[in-house]
Amino acid sequence: MNNGMDMKGFFCHRDRVFALVLIVLASIFYALIGGLQEPYSPGALAASTYPRLILAFIIALSCLLIIRPVSGEQENSSISVKGLAVIMLAACYILLIESLGFFVLTPVFLFLIPLVVGYRHHVANAASAVLVTAALYGVFALVLNIPLPAGLLGD
Repeated sequence: MNNGMDMKGFFCHRDRVFALVLIVLASIFYALIGGLQEPYSPGALAASTYPRLILAFIIALSCLLIIRPVSGEQENSSISVKGLAVIMLAACYILLIESLGFFVLTPVFLFLIPLVVGYRHHVANAASAVLVTAALYGVFALVLNIPLPAGLLGD
């Protein structure tokens, strides 16, 4: 009873491989978040609540991507150099955010990502990096009252 796709063919689809990688990474981050400090007041949300919701959403969408890939083609999956560079930049961002701080590292990270993938409009990159950083600050620090890592600019 072979319906035209064996297990090897099932995992040769780029969307499925990507979804599996996302599930593994999101699961690791979900487990690492367990060490975040719980709130002092009853009824307040923990600092881990928002990241855990986002990671659970990523895992759920990745499961859907495994079941029903978006792209129709089935190719041998190859590692994209640009994709790997973006992943490495994100890993560096995660490792350095506490020491360098949100306001120093986030605009640099947001400026570099489009450059890595080939977008060469430097003024637009810089403007969007600053605007997105300011928007993220507004949402997390001002609206949600969640402190951001101060790093070099902290006390």
